[in-house]
Amino acid sequence: MGILRSLFTKPLNTAELRPQLAKVSRDRRRKMMELRKLSRKREKSIDGVRKARKAGDKLATDYHWEELKQIQFDAAYVRKEAKIANLEEIALKRYLRALEKLEKSRDTEGVKKLFAKIRSSGLEAKLAEQRIREQDYLDELNAIVAIAGEELREEEMEEDEDKVAFLSQIDQIIEAEDGGRTDEAKKQREALSKKLEAELEE
Repeated sequence: MGILRSLFTKPLNTAELRPQLAKVSRDRRRKMMELRKLSRKREKSIDGVRKARKAGDKLATDYHWEELKQIQFDAAYVRKEAKIANLEEIALKRYLRALEKLEKSRDTEGVKKLFAKIRSSGLEAKLAEQRIREQDYLDELNAIVAIAGEELREEEMEEDEDKVAFLSQIDQIIEAEDGGRTDEAKKQREALSKKLEAELEE
């Protein structure tokens, strides 16, 4: 959020703002591309669990399950970063359009008023709050890992429940495939992918 923070320290003219907007736009596109890559990795991981489960390979099943959890964690973080980048881009585009109009009409007083309005809007703080929540979560998690063995064991039990529920869905897909119900298996697989995608919003 460096560019938005700079708007609160000194005004920018359009010549200074355009390359900053381009930089934010590239960052957003990069994050969206990363999300698409993670989505493809998730589908491969789901397929890995299905194949390992069908083969009765517990070690491979556990490996792909752990891989899937990490992918979900990474995707949730990148999605939040992408949302913030999108909000940054929207703010900069609107500021740039307004600034262009004011500069074109040589309205220096209007430029000052626009800058004052941006400074008092609290947009920077609202975006920062999203990152702080994420950082607070990570800090708390690190503290738990360091000092709270019991809490960690409880968390692991909760994760095991998630694993049982997930593998149950995988078993239903395998059962449908083995029974020749390919359409049903496909629908169940799509539903599972949508469920994992929806969890990224939680």
